[in-house]
Amino acid sequence: MSNDLWRWADPDGQQRRVRLDELRAALAEGHIAPNTPVWRAGWQSWQAAHEVPELSSASLGGATGVVLNIPPPPLAMVAVQQEYEAASGSMAPPPVKSDVEEEPPPPPRYVPAQTKSPSIHPSPGPLKTQLGGSAYVPVASGGAPPSPGSSRGAVPDGAAPKLAPSLPTTIGIPPPPEVLAAAAARTRSAPPPPPPAKPRAPGAEMIEELSGSMLLDSPSTSDLSAAGSDGLPAPTDPLVQDGLGQPADDDIVDAGIPRRPNLTLLLDDIAAIKQGRPPKNKLLIGVVGVLALSVLIMLVAGIASLFSGPSSSSSSDSKKTAASASAASGSAPATSATTTTTAAASAPAEIPPPPPPQETKSGVVLGDCTLSGDARTLAPRAVIASAIEARALDGRLALGFAASARDAVAMSLDPSSLAPTATVHAKPAGGDARRVTPMLSGSKLIAMPDVDRKNDHLASRRVVAASSLIDVGVSDGEIVWAPHKKDSSAKLFSVDGEGPIEALRAIPLTDRKGIALTFRRGNAIHVGVAKGDSVLEAEGPLSKISGSGQVGSPAIAASGDNVIVAWADRAGTGADWSIRWATITIGSEATEGTPFTLPAGGLGEHAMSPSLASLGGGRFLLAWTEGPVSNHQVRAITMGKDGSPSGAALSISASGVNAGQPAAVVGSDGRGAIAFLAARGKALEVQAAPINCSPR
Repeated sequence: MSNDLWRWADPDGQQRRVRLDELRAALAEGHIAPNTPVWRAGWQSWQAAHEVPELSSASLGGATGVVLNIPPPPLAMVAVQQEYEAASGSMAPPPVKSDVEEEPPPPPRYVPAQTKSPSIHPSPGPLKTQLGGSAYVPVASGGAPPSPGSSRGAVPDGAAPKLAPSLPTTIGIPPPPEVLAAAAARTRSAPPPPPPAKPRAPGAEMIEELSGSMLLDSPSTSDLSAAGSDGLPAPTDPLVQDGLGQPADDDIVDAGIPRRPNLTLLLDDIAAIKQGRPPKNKLLIGVVGVLALSVLIMLVAGIASLFSGPSSSSSSDSKKTAASASAASGSAPATSATTTTTAAASAPAEIPPPPPPQETKSGVVLGDCTLSGDARTLAPRAVIASAIEARALDGRLALGFAASARDAVAMSLDPSSLAPTATVHAKPAGGDARRVTPMLSGSKLIAMPDVDRKNDHLASRRVVAASSLIDVGVSDGEIVWAPHKKDSSAKLFSVDGEGPIEALRAIPLTDRKGIALTFRRGNAIHVGVAKGDSVLEAEGPLSKISGSGQVGSPAIAASGDNVIVAWADRAGTGADWSIRWATITIGSEATEGTPFTLPAGGLGEHAMSPSLASLGGGRFLLAWTEGPVSNHQVRAITMGKDGSPSGAALSISASGVNAGQPAAVVGSDGRGAIAFLAARGKALEVQAAPINCSPR
């Protein structure tokens, strides 16, 4: 039945009771999102509105902004309804049943999907509504009192109409008085409207019941229409208010205000010229003709200059520019760090940039990596707690690190020489920089620092540059995701075990839309994959891989259909650190890690701080720190799809340099770098060595 009670829930878990026809109207008009959870008596769990057959068409209208063309009811049904209302003498709702109502389970958490405004605006006048069972009293026009013969809803002369108490509603609110007054003033200045149509007989008015009378709670209009700091509706709003209380543009036009009068006059004059009659607005026609002639002359001049080629003076200027650029590039290794840091110090840190290109093109499989040069110093200072983030961006390599707790740095490098081409700084807002991700905003490099802010709804919030910027974090002991810098979140994974969730990392997948993430909890490493674009959904279970004892921070990479994770652990405080790794096919689960055997030729003893870079086809590059206490070196080796070493091991850091915390990156053309921290006195500096992993 259309009057059965349903329930829907907002992102905060607040439930509302509503009839089926009211729920369809709210979905079709975009007041609630198509993926809103709904429930009715007899269901075991909540379902998304767009998955329910009774609501699918209304959800489609709300998602696309197209108002479905539903025909009006037959006149026979209208007559029967009016006869029933006249005979009943009361519009009061039926008494509430005394039976205990079935209560639904707790609604799921979700992020409302974006809705579009209806393609057809509602009429400018307020809707006639029947709220809370009160009688409908028509509004008198022109100050005339209601008809004395009307028995239902009649009001004595001189007395204001009194309505029965009803709950407030946010649907059908008329425009503000000042807007109505402005529209009326413009209507008076317009030509007189045609005579009104013959009014209906008394009692023939249709009354539409709206969902306001069925809400369990009724938030104020001001709260619902509040927008976020970026001008968009707040993610936690139960309804997306689309210009509530303001007249639409089409409504003002319908009040008698002409639309684009100059364009209309111009079109009329053109039509008159075609018919051989003189135009009425000769000045307007002349101006348009002069503009058209100017555009034609500029077009001809542009074509002529294109075919004539550059002048001799411009050719010489371009040669001088190229020569100066070549000279500047020759001296770049010695001065680029200081120059680019000063020039780019004002780069914005809070502008949400578009995501960077994928690090490895889909389908490209790279070969074994070799060292193509010696390590060089890139920055004189870095903080070990933030480590180094390495990315491939638009044909260049980029590093992100923190020069101090409140100084986030992003640096782009030439992939052949590793000479810095740009350096930008950003000051983290709300705390120290936990991690710095280099990104592109258009074609400009920016530094995006992750900060653990106080009172943040997401603990350990980390940004992921997928097709759109999203954040992952921890909320109520669960792994959740949220739009970038927003508090509204949705669950991805429940986490078993005890202890805090630490060392959370997330990366975009390379061959499909989605992300992969990993973190440490207690003595176990967890790995999960989520699919989707602007809305994420868990794909497969969350893998839990137990360590042998104490566990370090994990590294993660995606290669083809596989996700690779590596970490360091040791059985006890007196044991050596060693590296273990695991491969998880997307959609499946892994429970055990594989020990990594150190290749010969290194310092031996401890192996820790692994870093991974995708080579495509399930292959990857593994870099790590090796050696005894206070004497470490950075090494790397290529790993095949089957997990066996491929090619020779590489010594990345120079002999005698105490180095560690590597970060590996490989571009789609096979050129890459391994950056690391090197001790120099009491400070740590950023160094990097170039590598080459040519396509196979």
